Amino acid sequence: MAGTFTVDGQALSFRPRFPFAAGTSYAFLDDHPSPPLLLTRPAAARRASTVVTHIYPTAGQLPVNALRFYVHFSAPMSEGLAGTAVELHDAGSGQPLPGAVLPLEPELWDQRRTRLTLLLDPGRIKRGLIPHREAGYPLTPGRCVVLAIGGAFLDANGAPLTAGSERRYAVGPAIRQRLEPGDWRIEAVPVATRLSARVIFDRPVDHALGLRCLTVVDASGNPVAGQSTLGAEERSWVFTPASAWNASPYTLLVSPELEDVAGNSVTRVFDRDLTNPDHRPGPAEPTQLNLVSDLAREVR
Repeated sequence: MAGTFTVDGQALSFRPRFPFAAGTSYAFLDDHPSPPLLLTRPAAARRASTVVTHIYPTAGQLPVNALRFYVHFSAPMSEGLAGTAVELHDAGSGQPLPGAVLPLEPELWDQRRTRLTLLLDPGRIKRGLIPHREAGYPLTPGRCVVLAIGGAFLDANGAPLTAGSERRYAVGPAIRQRLEPGDWRIEAVPVATRLSARVIFDRPVDHALGLRCLTVVDASGNPVAGQSTLGAEERSWVFTPASAWNASPYTLLVSPELEDVAGNSVTRVFDRDLTNPDHRPGPAEPTQLNLVSDLAREVR
């Protein structure tokens, strides 16, 4: 390795150009036949502190054509380990479901590397494709599966998780229909308050898309400042304004990109049946829903 030697009396010193790496051994060689002198720098102690904070979906049942999972961590994680640290297995036998989770390179992390997206093999979900005909769905209706995150999954500092985590799901029938915002129920709120508006979906939506595909705008079309969250099992959306509602009308804009847990969006069915007229794609534009208060109706 690169560096410089210096002699001080009978002492020979070596200063490396780059620091010795923790957990690595080095050998000092000279022209004499004696065994080399070994130098080992101890590995730095890495304290486990990172945990799995959430696993989505949170509903206890998945459709057989479920498309993705999200795993959230409390700190940035190392990349390239999901293939060995994450397992989807049968809840009864404990046997892994081979090929169920699509191996991806690179892995699907958010910018902070705290959210990992796992895809169930889309080729096995879409009927008619060769992977589906040969291997069938990744999941089996009527069975239960467990998504397990191993404690050996390393964070960005090389430390393992404080503990593993898992979530159990029952597998139910397939969902093959577009999201219909017109079927949602909107709970009205009174003006002059900051009470939260609540939208009840007809089925669970994708967690990540549900947080970014719904926007409240005022009568001028300007976004209303506030905070949005998803309710239990991702079956509802709650919006709390930063300031009190007034008597003006408000509109909820639903992006056409919003999907349910099976990848069906507002505009298309993920596993489309070309012979089914209900599966024809819809307009690729935002859906507008009235989001008004009880008192606002009286004012108008």
